[in-house]
Amino acid sequence: MVFSELHWIPSALAAVFTILLAFVKNRNQHRILGYAMAFFALIGLAGYISKGDFDLLSPDIHTFHSWLGIAALLLSLYNFAYMAFKKKWSAQHCRTGYLAALLSFAALLVGILLLTGLLNPEPSELANGPTLQVPASRTLPEIEATESQNFTLTPLSKQGNNAIIGTQHIDRNTYRLQLIGLVENELSLSYEELLNLPAYSEVAYMPCVEGWGFTAKWTGFRVADLLDRARLRPNAVYVVFHSSDGYSTGLPLDYLREKQVLMAYGINDVTLPPERGFPFQLVAEHKYGYKWAKWITGMEVVDEEVAGYWESRGYSNTADVGSFPFS
Repeated sequence: MVFSELHWIPSALAAVFTILLAFVKNRNQHRILGYAMAFFALIGLAGYISKGDFDLLSPDIHTFHSWLGIAALLLSLYNFAYMAFKKKWSAQHCRTGYLAALLSFAALLVGILLLTGLLNPEPSELANGPTLQVPASRTLPEIEATESQNFTLTPLSKQGNNAIIGTQHIDRNTYRLQLIGLVENELSLSYEELLNLPAYSEVAYMPCVEGWGFTAKWTGFRVADLLDRARLRPNAVYVVFHSSDGYSTGLPLDYLREKQVLMAYGINDVTLPPERGFPFQLVAEHKYGYKWAKWITGMEVVDEEVAGYWESRGYSNTADVGSFPFS
């Protein structure tokens, strides 16, 4: 699914203008709205094509949304071209316009639901079941797995990805994870030292708040094991994760322990690639993707809930999948 701002913002505006065209009868205003619709529709189409990760064949809500948008776009541009060249009204022109408006409304509605995370495609088998973790080797096969625990895994090439300033590239040899805050022993650990923690694997679904997601096998160490090594102070209740790009998010200590949350260094049996979050990505099951911090370089243990990057911009700090994602 394409969620580039260059796609959905102008496409949403084009849909609104298409809907308005069905109600505006003044010819001059109708013409101006038509030009605006065509302008934003073409920008939205360019954003859709430039993203390059769209899929028009999968039988899911994203494909349905795409076909609604494409149908509305084609009808709208046909009507625009009809008026631009023939310069006259007709019953066919009006009927086509009404149909384009209806399809635009449907595409806009589905798009809004996708953007708010209310149409989450999380597999039912993974949505509410208990976390099934198994001991694993820190040495990954480095051959991408396609199936695990009877689940079909999403190939890395098909996995969505968001970042606030683009992919980060971190040097494995100079990397250090800083763990500070309400701990008896502050830690500064290398990548190799972190890989020496007990390793576990699990299959989990990463649900983006925008409505897309993917199923993957994650391999890493438990956050709780690292915290235990640092020895938490009695007033510790919340852990903030910091990333190399300035991103941050946090989770309650109780959740991290109860869910045995992993800091993953492997995905589908291969080392996390840079775009997927190397060296470490948080596996925050049943939380929206903005809680799944990537490129983690620091952890801070605090005594109160803290709003992270997106949470301070209006997103829910709870981030439970299926709930409304905005505060």
